[in-house]
Amino acid sequence: MIHIFRVPAAGAVAALLLCSTAASAQTIKNPLATAGQEVNASVSSYTYTEPSSMPISLKGIKFGGEYTGTVSLNKRKHWFAQANARGTIGDVTYTGWCSPYLITPNSDSPNGYELGVGDASPCSDGGNPDWYLEGRFLVGKDLIGHTWAVSPYSGIGIRHLSNGINGLAGYRTDDYLYLPLGATTRTRIGSDRVLSFNVEYDHLIHGWQKTRDSGFGGGDIPATPTAPEFTIEGFTDVSFSQGSGWALRASANIQVSKHWSVEPYYIRWSVGDSPVNSELVAFTVNGVTAVQQVGFYEPANVTNEFGVKLGLRFK
Repeated sequence: MIHIFRVPAAGAVAALLLCSTAASAQTIKNPLATAGQEVNASVSSYTYTEPSSMPISLKGIKFGGEYTGTVSLNKRKHWFAQANARGTIGDVTYTGWCSPYLITPNSDSPNGYELGVGDASPCSDGGNPDWYLEGRFLVGKDLIGHTWAVSPYSGIGIRHLSNGINGLAGYRTDDYLYLPLGATTRTRIGSDRVLSFNVEYDHLIHGWQKTRDSGFGGGDIPATPTAPEFTIEGFTDVSFSQGSGWALRASANIQVSKHWSVEPYYIRWSVGDSPVNSELVAFTVNGVTAVQQVGFYEPANVTNEFGVKLGLRFK
């Protein structure tokens, strides 16, 4: 005898919906796709250099934190949007050159002298606070294969750097607006683990730099065999516009468990010379004060950051 069992119509519909939902969930949770939220903590070696004829450097260890959140824009076509915020902080040591102020005779000056600087000599200054904040908004697309996925992306980013020197916190600040162009590749290394590699090029759209020389105030400069004693009354601040520069980022993210990952990374910034801009300095000789205009520029500089991040991911 043959028994035929029929599934009620409502049950069949429910079963189909259940299968469809499960299939959709599997698509959303594909570990090769860009998804979820992540926070991480980092430690890095940070080096800023101005490689001129008299090079200077700022070196130190920095500690950081970061948040990345991703949302799907089109699940079927695998478009995503991503917001990223990162900050680092630490103390750096300045190693470079220092030049003494001096005055030389100038009949066109109200006090008969012109302010300048003498010969440079090596100097250093440690314990200077140095930090930066970075925010990025990105849009990308996952191209997912059987064992590998590639996720190209682009967007907009802004970076704010604050550097202290000679006990003056925030003496110099830089703001960069840049265009990120990058890609992340992923592959499975286990049932629930992923290995990924990221490479990114950042094009500097514009940079704003401000040096707060007014914070140094003034002071007395002793007499020399060729010049009388004089007093620096104070400086004004000076700002620079930066139009050329780029950054390169590279990292490898190793998922060590379902939620935890380790990510060694490298960031290099290279920014060109700025145009010359002027500030004012007031100085007094023999009771007569003169105000002089002095031109400066922000030299070409390179920043290298090597570090490692410990990340916690939430799906």
